[in-house]
Amino acid sequence: MVWFSALYGLVGLIVGSFLNVVMDRLPAQQSLLRPPSHCPQCGRQLTAGDLVPVVSYLVLRGRCRTCGARIPLRVLLVELVTGLLFAFLAWFFGPSVELALSTVYTCFLLVILVIDLEHKLVLNVVILPAIVLALLAIPIQALVAEPSFAHLGLFWLIQRNRGMASLSIAQWTALSQLLGGLAAFLIFWLIWLIAPQGMGAGDVKLAAFAGLITAFPGALVAVFSSFILGGVVGVVLLITRLAGRKTAIPFAPFLVLTTFLYMLYGSRLLLWYFAG
Repeated sequence: MVWFSALYGLVGLIVGSFLNVVMDRLPAQQSLLRPPSHCPQCGRQLTAGDLVPVVSYLVLRGRCRTCGARIPLRVLLVELVTGLLFAFLAWFFGPSVELALSTVYTCFLLVILVIDLEHKLVLNVVILPAIVLALLAIPIQALVAEPSFAHLGLFWLIQRNRGMASLSIAQWTALSQLLGGLAAFLIFWLIWLIAPQGMGAGDVKLAAFAGLITAFPGALVAVFSSFILGGVVGVVLLITRLAGRKTAIPFAPFLVLTTFLYMLYGSRLLLWYFAG
């Protein structure tokens, strides 16, 4: 398992390098394929030696080999974080369908988090494919993957309802995920209708994605935890004067973090709750 996690982490470093391209080009509405990777300052096409994850950044000391322009620190951080996340996911899930799905979901969440921090945008070109993927994964997760207790929370809430007692585990899993996506979407949609200046339409779509992968009632946990986390961070920023009352604080990172944590530990949380 250690070797598998290490190898998966190396794959994560390579994927992190690609995610940097996504984070740079999609907000600028540029193609991910053309032109090839190049220095944005001098235009020189990068060689294979310039594209080795982490190593190239350290060897070049964060600067272009030709013109000396500074390479953003974010490039290094994304590669490192992606590699570490891949290694952790491999250790947490082991070789499984859950690992494959969680890996893809994590990549989407990481891209959304960074782009929202840098541009205060949740791009349709990212979030809409993420939602479609989550919907397509529902039957796969229900029929092939090991049933997740986090996705069976709805079953435990209404298991005594005779009219729904005939549903299979796979059907409960699919129903919980669909209901989670709908519930999270409606909560954010209502907030957006009431106070559109405080919530972007992209956040509403992100909530739907988050709900689909955390299921019901986990979607409620992820959503309300994100509100609490956002509130705490907002208060800290005000107290430290790093932000003012009118400073726009991107919300997507908070929902991304709570969604990721629930995706990993939702089953344990529900087991603890129902056991109590």
